[in-house]
Amino acid sequence: MKRTLLILVLLLPSLVWADPVVPGDSTTLPATDSLIEDGSMIVSIGRMTIENMTLSDTLFVTLDATGAPLAGFDFKIGIDNPMVDIVEILPGEIYDSCRWEYFSARQIIIANREGYPPLLWQTVALADMASGADQPVCFGFNREASLLKLVLSNEHVLDQPDTAVQIFFFWEDCTDNTISGRTGNKLLISRQVFDYVGTKPEAGSRLFPTRTGAPEHCINPSKVNRPRRMIDFHNGGVEFRLRIDPEPVDTSKGE
Repeated sequence: MKRTLLILVLLLPSLVWADPVVPGDSTTLPATDSLIEDGSMIVSIGRMTIENMTLSDTLFVTLDATGAPLAGFDFKIGIDNPMVDIVEILPGEIYDSCRWEYFSARQIIIANREGYPPLLWQTVALADMASGADQPVCFGFNREASLLKLVLSNEHVLDQPDTAVQIFFFWEDCTDNTISGRTGNKLLISRQVFDYVGTKPEAGSRLFPTRTGAPEHCINPSKVNRPRRMIDFHNGGVEFRLRIDPEPVDTSKGE
């Protein structure tokens, strides 16, 4: 886990700024982390309703950063209901369109550890691993855009009932669910966590693992480049709600 944090903090300052090259994006993002100081970031897992009870679809994890540039992220995403499986996680629009250099997504083996969801994935993305000829063309957009694509399935479920399945961010340590600012000098962590699908989890006494965000000890006030609480995380999920269309009315019987 600490190795990921070192990559984000040490390698990213060498990035060179370039304007976004995306149709419809006429504005450019700043070359520094200036907007991060007064701004905020919203990272959201999407929500969907499945009416035919068969799930084989993609759910987006999006970023709304009010124009603040980013150069990397490290997320952990879990599901505690065995009726939904994450088949794979693919990079989103920011990674693809901005031509970032590094992306990794892997499932973490839990082995019935206390406090952990049965399904947990980690994703890491970096705009640039080191200075070189091929530079990323942008570091985010002045609009909401996708960071990840979660490929979901319930094909292993023989009889899907009406239910709600939560998909949520998960913290094992202070380096989880972080975003690196454009210069690499700013590391952004959770400010708030919101739930919309199913029952809100109870807050436990332990620091880790947790679904409620990075605890206070993750910030050392004496450090100059200490992490900033700038990210509002919005959990999502899937609701299965069987839709039964009414039988058509036979109007010919009255004739």
